[in-house]
Amino acid sequence: MVRKYNVIKKTCDMKRLGYIAALLMLLLGCSACKLSTPLMKMLISANYKNLPESTIAEEYANRIGVPYVENGAPEQVLDVFYAKPENRRDAVVIDIHGGFYIAGKREYNRPFAEVFVKAGFDVVPVEYRLNDRVRDVSDELRDCAAALDYLWAHAEELGLNRDRMFLTGDSAGGHLALYMAEGSENPSMPVRPEVFKPRGVLVNCPAYDFGKYGEADGYTKDFKAWFVGPRYQDMEYLESLSPRTFIGSYTGPLFLSTCTRDFIRAESLKLKADCDALGREIVFIDIESDDKKVGHVHNVTYPDLPESREVNAAMIDFMDN
Repeated sequence: MVRKYNVIKKTCDMKRLGYIAALLMLLLGCSACKLSTPLMKMLISANYKNLPESTIAEEYANRIGVPYVENGAPEQVLDVFYAKPENRRDAVVIDIHGGFYIAGKREYNRPFAEVFVKAGFDVVPVEYRLNDRVRDVSDELRDCAAALDYLWAHAEELGLNRDRMFLTGDSAGGHLALYMAEGSENPSMPVRPEVFKPRGVLVNCPAYDFGKYGEADGYTKDFKAWFVGPRYQDMEYLESLSPRTFIGSYTGPLFLSTCTRDFIRAESLKLKADCDALGREIVFIDIESDDKKVGHVHNVTYPDLPESREVNAAMIDFMDN
């Protein structure tokens, strides 16, 4: 069954879109863009400065900075936040943050994570090494695969229910999460978890058709080498890292959200269309709103907005069913 939620908000008195959305719209539409790498990183990171405060690390039992690779890099860690016993659902939300492959931290998603911890889910935000012109998306995928296999192998030790592990991701993290879910069912994929099996996957405003990014107009070569990776001209390689290439591999439950102000909404619509063509079930939410805050991954960055609460409540309902 396909379900579509529409939320109409008539007021338009919130602040403008975050810096990251404005920057990326500029990059997608401006063929002469010559912004320097430090400036781009500063602007991308600035989007996270006004996130709502979260007390999740203080108010809930937790394990912070658990390494999932022995003697690994500082970024190869995850956190575990445990729901309170009185409302614990004995289910796990594993969250992969976004950030255009070159920015973002697991801590930035704590307000989003807190929504699900309060609802009774154990939540595991995953950190991974970012692209840096040497590493690329394949390395980010390998980190995610290592984290997921670690959680599967150590579920009992960590007090997590292996049978009800849900995978979620936003923006670039949506790419990583969906690709991991596909790989859990397709042993031929170049990067995949070896043992992890998600109960379902939930993606918010995901990057989906990664194979096209190397050919996208509006990016300097330097920037492509940064956010896509050094092999940005190798289309076959990029296609091998694209969730769209393997969408037929994943047959489990799938949740997808976007909104009319999502600057990469076309990616979600393409994923929805591909699922329809395959005849597979998908829960699809497309939020309509005049509120400028209701944009790209709004339910992650602004979880208290009415529209964001609608999406996150639908995510909870999806996992309960």
